[in-house]
Amino acid sequence: MIEIQIPMPVLVSVDDVGWWSGQDGSSVNQPFRTGMKRSHVPEDYQALAALGKALDMKIPAGFVLCEWDKTGLLKSLPSATWMGDQWQGFSQNRAEKEKAAWIIKEAKSFLEPALHGIGHEFWIKGKMDRSEFHTPSGKMRPPDEVDKHLEYFFRLMEQTGLDTGVRLFIPPALNHSFGDERFQKIAASYGIQYVFLVFERARCHARPQFPGAAWENNVVLLERGASAVPWNRTSPRPEFGFDHPILPLHWANLLNEDPAKNLDGIHAWAEFIRTGAREKGRVLVRDIASCLTQYLNATQSGIRQEGRDYIIHMDWIQRVPKSALGDEIFFAVKKPGPGVMKIFGAVEKEPSRPAENRFLKLGLPESGKVVIRLEKTA
Repeated sequence: MIEIQIPMPVLVSVDDVGWWSGQDGSSVNQPFRTGMKRSHVPEDYQALAALGKALDMKIPAGFVLCEWDKTGLLKSLPSATWMGDQWQGFSQNRAEKEKAAWIIKEAKSFLEPALHGIGHEFWIKGKMDRSEFHTPSGKMRPPDEVDKHLEYFFRLMEQTGLDTGVRLFIPPALNHSFGDERFQKIAASYGIQYVFLVFERARCHARPQFPGAAWENNVVLLERGASAVPWNRTSPRPEFGFDHPILPLHWANLLNEDPAKNLDGIHAWAEFIRTGAREKGRVLVRDIASCLTQYLNATQSGIRQEGRDYIIHMDWIQRVPKSALGDEIFFAVKKPGPGVMKIFGAVEKEPSRPAENRFLKLGLPESGKVVIRLEKTA
């Protein structure tokens, strides 16, 4: 008999990238930022790229962009910053910003900018209110404000030269809503295809189509789970249960108060993630689409044996927005000694990354059905 298992994926995700001041300003009507005691430097972006390279993974990083504004653009969007219409922009550190932008663009194979927000919070008549797009109860901000904040986020992306086709939204403070077709409809008009969230923290007006995954207006929402490490803890001992498809981190978790020591933490996280994935039988996936596709494969596919045939049913392929899916799936297969394994309904692919070597890699079958058969050798 063949033993077939479907591994869960692991993808690292990082919040709160983009601040230049690390100071937690929440006690004085400013954003929480990263909670670090120092300012951020280009080396902090090199750390992100180094983790992506070590894992051969395109890590989504949720950007907050107000402190990249060098022209005072946000003066006309008072709800986006603590200075309202008195905002003058952040012209300092221009050389460092240019260097950081270059690092981000050079690391495009290992780092994927995502939408997190402009100022992370929302200011009403100058007073901070959590959070930028939704309240803690999951009530969406007025649609025209949501639209303006998205518009200005992408204008800042263009201003900084980081406009790289953002397709993921990570809700600030995990405040979000689903099922009333409001936020996802607006976000989709800006090219957003995915949302990482915690469903228990969101206001759900409808039941998610699958446990841990839902979609509306062709935007797919994926459960990321709670962070095991506090958002503002620097140089922590790596921690994660490998029980969710997303390993959610915050920028401070990967950094050191001394930027020269950043890579010490990166090496520790990379080794922890590689070892944990191997021991737990998880597959480290390449990017967002691959993570979603393998998660649905692991949680929604069914395997049935009929004689020598093992039939894998993947009806979910016909239901989920096709534009959100990747083009590959993974299986862990053990065969009992000699025999030739034949596959029908999908194309077998060669592993392209070290993390894939332990798994059977197949192209995504359009029919939603794969047959694996073990034939005796002559």
